[in-house]
Amino acid sequence: MVIGPNASLSVAQAWLFMGFMSAVGLGIGGVMALKGLWPILPFAGLELVALGAALFVSVHRNGYREVLRFTEDTVVVEFGMLGRGAVASFSLSRYWTRVVLEAGANAHAPTRLLLCCSGQKVELGRCLTDEERERLHGRIRDLLSLPGVQPGVQPV
Repeated sequence: MVIGPNASLSVAQAWLFMGFMSAVGLGIGGVMALKGLWPILPFAGLELVALGAALFVSVHRNGYREVLRFTEDTVVVEFGMLGRGAVASFSLSRYWTRVVLEAGANAHAPTRLLLCCSGQKVELGRCLTDEERERLHGRIRDLLSLPGVQPGVQPV
């Protein structure tokens, strides 16, 4: 089972958007500079630097993945980035693992989805919405209760 963010913006689309916004921002700044309002140009450049940084962070975070593998005895959770492999890996006993969906600290805080085993807690689905975490909670609970069933394989 692979968990990842809803990456609605590809790298090519991010470049296209950045190019369009640069043309618009610098075009307006250039027209204003020709009219004598030259201080607008540094601010237009600063806006484009901020937009570029935000797009870079957004595209970089779109590569985040959490991979869950269920075997007969263990649940393996791996965290990493696409193309770079796992950065962290946890192996939990399937029989002692339970999945917990905790409410947020206040009404506006997101829920937390945890795999708990022998005092060890692993948080899953940080990149998901509350509704997606609820569905994932049910799916993992079902998979933990059915020994030997792999994700994607429906029991008969």
